[in-house]
Formats: sequence, C-alpha cells, structure tokens
Amino acid sequence: MILGICGSGRKEGNTGAIVEEVLKGTESETELVWLIDLNVGYCTGCMRCASEGNCWQKDGMTDLYKKIIDCEAIVIGSPGYYGDVSGLVKSMMDRSIALGYMGIGKESKTPMHGRKPLAGKPAAIVSTVAGHGFERPLETMERFVSYGEMKLVGKLGAVVGMQDVRELKNVVDEASKLGAKIKEALREKFK
Repeated sequence: MILGICGSGRKEGNTGAIVEEVLKGTESETELVWLIDLNVGYCTGCMRCASEGNCWQKDGMTDLYKKIIDCEAIVIGSPGYYGDVSGLVKSMMDRSIALGYMGIGKESKTPMHGRKPLAGKPAAIVSTVAGHGFERPLETMERFVSYGEMKLVGKLGAVVGMQDVRELKNVVDEASKLGAKIKEALREKFK
C-alpha cells in the first residue's frame, strides 16, 4: 500500500488534489490520510519515546505510526504557509521522532537517534501555493525524508494562483509522472 499524507486544512484544496493525482499515478493500492482529521498534538520534546518505545500522546499519530511503518512508499503534501510547511505537517514530522525508538529498522549512525525504520522507503513530496514560495516547504519535507533515510524519488511544487489545480493539465501530468516514478522505484526495490 502507498500512503498519501496531506497536510492541508482544506480537503477541497489544491494540495490534496495533487497528492491524489500522484497516488493515482502509482497504479497501486493507496490510502490518503488527511492530517486535519487526526487531531495530532505537537511534540513536547520530552524524549519519553526514547525510553518508552513510543510517544506518550495517544491521538491520531498512534494509528499513523503503524501506517507509515507498514506502507511501501509515502507521498507527503503540504501547502506553503508563511513560506514553509503547514503546522499540520510540521507536527506530524516532529512527532515522527518516536518512530526511531520503536525497535524497528536499522541502527542510526548516531546512537541517540535510535533506528531508521523508514530507510530505503520510496518517498515523494509535493507543495502547492497561490502566489510563490513552494521551495521552502519542499526543502523542509526533503529534510524529513533525508533524516529518515528514505529514497526521495521526486518532488513537485506548483504555483496555482486561485485556480483549481485539477484544471492545470501540466501540473496534473507532472503529478502522474511522479506517481509512475514511485511505481518504478518499488519495482526496482522488490526485484
């Protein structure tokens, strides 16, 4: 299963539409998770996850941890808010630190970072903005992917103005191509 994670606060918005197009392009079984539905709390930085093996907070992240670990590939989408990812995506990324202390995956080169359960997992990132500034949200998500040692297969940033991205054929085509790259990466991984 390929997991889409959308950090838009609007389900009818452009970011979700692009994540959906990438997922369609994989021609695989997919699931789209809307962070707005999960009521994800922010990371308190307490590091209890390092000693307890998971996050003490019991909210939408509890189920999302399992989905992230179990999926074959990940697509993460965020609109650009004030020149960076949405708060929803930032909270999800921050809370993902607990993944490293669940006893899954290869050891990190830095022991205090626990393990890397997502290492080698294909990932794609997308961001849409009205006017300008998708570069920084993509950079932030790329750092998250890199930290987890996932394999970034591609990224897509789109300036859509006040238009519906579904009507921008070039952007939809790029999203579909990104999905095909995920499909190809999985084919290579499981050869």
